[in-house]
Amino acid sequence: MMTHQQKQTRIKIEILTLVINVLTIIVFTLFQTDAMAQQSSRKVRIANIEIDSACVEEYRAALAKHAKIAVQVEPGVLALQAVYDKEHPTKVIVFEVYASEQAYQLHIKTPHFLEYKNGTLKMVKSLVLVDVAPIALEIKPALLKYL
Repeated sequence: MMTHQQKQTRIKIEILTLVINVLTIIVFTLFQTDAMAQQSSRKVRIANIEIDSACVEEYRAALAKHAKIAVQVEPGVLALQAVYDKEHPTKVIVFEVYASEQAYQLHIKTPHFLEYKNGTLKMVKSLVLVDVAPIALEIKPALLKYL
């Protein structure tokens, strides 16, 4: 049997939980609305890259370093995600999302991009850049804390 004080404490906890849940819904709704409004101005691109087989590891290290720095220091670089084809390790695909065309233009003038670009120029056999339009760019809400 609960005491009166325990009942009051439980009610306060339930109210606090309800308030937190409502605030969470509001924040996610605002995030989604803001994201949808900004999506039309974003620059989304896929880079299809083929690397010289003698330079695969060196290229991967340079790309990983560049992507990490770009996402950390440039507010307009929203995502730089790179993968390679397991059956053809010389084929690399980079998925890029920028806040805008202007953010992209700023990105390609940064010292870390120029270091990556100039440092890997001889390693790249082919580069095809494809501007794309998103259909669905979903992410688990729990991952947002890492962005």
